[in-house]
Amino acid sequence: MMGADTGSPAQRDLAVADALSLTYTKKTKRFELPALAVPVVDTHAHLMSFWRADPVGALARAAAAGVERIVTIWDPLSDARHAPTAAVYHRLLEEWTSEARALYEQGVREGVVDVSRATPQLFDHVGYLAGVHPYGAPDYNDEAHALVAEALDDPLCLGIGEIGLDYHFDADDNIEAAPHDVQIAAMARQLALACERNVPVELHLRHENDDVARTSHEDAYRVLCEVGVPAAGCVLHCFGEDRATAERFVDLGCYIAFGGAATFKRNDEVREAFAACPLDRIVLETDCPYMAPEPIRGIECEPAMICQTAAVLAADRAARTGEDAETILRAARENALQLFA
Repeated sequence: MMGADTGSPAQRDLAVADALSLTYTKKTKRFELPALAVPVVDTHAHLMSFWRADPVGALARAAAAGVERIVTIWDPLSDARHAPTAAVYHRLLEEWTSEARALYEQGVREGVVDVSRATPQLFDHVGYLAGVHPYGAPDYNDEAHALVAEALDDPLCLGIGEIGLDYHFDADDNIEAAPHDVQIAAMARQLALACERNVPVELHLRHENDDVARTSHEDAYRVLCEVGVPAAGCVLHCFGEDRATAERFVDLGCYIAFGGAATFKRNDEVREAFAACPLDRIVLETDCPYMAPEPIRGIECEPAMICQTAAVLAADRAARTGEDAETILRAARENALQLFA
């Protein structure tokens, strides 16, 4: 966070310019985020999970880059240390956005923000989803369920997420997958709440890379068929599968969210899925601070970087389908605004 002004005016001006810079460095190479013809919506971010970035600076840079809305995630179990209730998380978001607005406005006054691409309306449109991630499924009890339900009364809470099924062993954090039936029960209960309250839901579905049956998606498809797809919308967050899998969930009425991983060189089948997905079913996300897009993959991701993801995916789809790239970006934006009004 910016804190009190210190140093000379020139030093303060330099600090603001640096805080609002849309140029990122990977090793020795510098990369500037592209300007888009259409404002963009980040439908999935983790503002409490940065290990280096400050949420205030990240929000200010997002507005400077052209991000007009952000949907972040609050998990009453994994985020309990810093935000044990939705009311506490609400206050955090208000504090961050207030400070980010001040930083952005200072940047405008000092001429370091390109106002032709900026979207200051972002500061009035930072909302969140509440839900327990499949990692927390063994601890998803009545108390946790009540916290998720209570969050839905908060005007900043836009729905439920991320919930779902994770059958992958996380070697980085040494996390074993919870028993499948436990995960399915937690997903089904939260999905039922989304249907009951008529709010959108975002699903996290993951399995091992060598799982050719795509078990997490198979089980989630069955749960959606049994419990229902919320009329307000269901999003497959951070989609990393093939065209056939996307089409199957689209046929259920789901939206498919594509993030930085879709730009990775090895993920051509994901880009193929993006190109084949109906325009009225695509949305974009960062899943920050994870999976920054190429060519800055590997550094900490933040919402502003959705501009690079959007530019790459729209250009790739346009080349495959003959559609206009701006039309693709407009469709993704309109879908996100409809989902998270």
